[in-house]
Amino acid sequence: MERIKSALTKDMHQTRLFGAFALVLVLMAIFCSEKFFTVRNFQSMATQFPELGFLTIAAALVLMTGGIDLSVCGTAVLSGIVAARILVANGGPEAGLGVVIGAVAVAMLIGLVCGVLNAILVARFGIAPMLATLGTYNLYVGLGIVITEGSAISNFPKAFLNIGNGKLLGVPVPALLFVVAIVILGWFLSRTKLGYKLFVFGTNSTASYYSGINNTKVLFSTYVVGGIVCSIAGIIMFSRTNSAKADFGSSYGLQALLVALLGGVGASGGSGKASGLLLSIITLQFISSGFNLLHVSSFMKDLIWGVLLVLIMVLNVVDFKKLKKSKKAAA
Repeated sequence: MERIKSALTKDMHQTRLFGAFALVLVLMAIFCSEKFFTVRNFQSMATQFPELGFLTIAAALVLMTGGIDLSVCGTAVLSGIVAARILVANGGPEAGLGVVIGAVAVAMLIGLVCGVLNAILVARFGIAPMLATLGTYNLYVGLGIVITEGSAISNFPKAFLNIGNGKLLGVPVPALLFVVAIVILGWFLSRTKLGYKLFVFGTNSTASYYSGINNTKVLFSTYVVGGIVCSIAGIIMFSRTNSAKADFGSSYGLQALLVALLGGVGASGGSGKASGLLLSIITLQFISSGFNLLHVSSFMKDLIWGVLLVLIMVLNVVDFKKLKKSKKAAA
């Protein structure tokens, strides 16, 4: 019994997350079991959640440094729109595989550039991450509107559509891509020097500096990797819908932060696990799917996401204070 209690209290984030996951399953079983627990619905969810999942990874990486990236949706949208414009300009539905590969590569390059710009503003000019990324979000979305002229770009080639809609052995391609990304993230955070430096910097940037860590390099690397990850989200999003528009996924920014915090990433930095993010994104996707099956309005969804975000942040602060008190008592 003591071992079980110790395991549960060792990581309150994970314990709370498992509890939330179980509660969601129970609620789905009560209110919409006939529609929710079907192969078709699970395949649909596996196609939809990866785009939010990639944005969550990008947001989580920056949160781990103690910062925040509000431009994740803007980066994804701009990257995807550039890819869409290239595809339409080079054959549209008839574009070959080479054009698709080129468009995807350019989109990822755009994501990299967006990440570099964020890093320059935060690391070089010392602008607060919230202000810097809020500004670049509007910049990226504005550029997307200029490129699309306010309308949607559609009619993409089949090779591109397969990225967001294809299946491999019955499993949606986006889900497979996200699983690969989560595995890489777990390896990066636990097995690489940069992952270690990221946590040290997020815990205490001053101590990080005096221990010989190049804080500027850590920030640059984090924002650049985050930008590339966002571009993948944009590619999947527009591939799945066969349409690219500047206002797509506008609510994903709030949800990405919510998923990251629910997954155990501390708002003040220095903590986070890939496993927590995976379970968190699945839990939130289950909730979102339940909303759709119960015909909950988009306005009510935003309200609920906002309430959940505030609640999770409060719980994180309470946990942090408890941890601080326990460390003082132990000392």
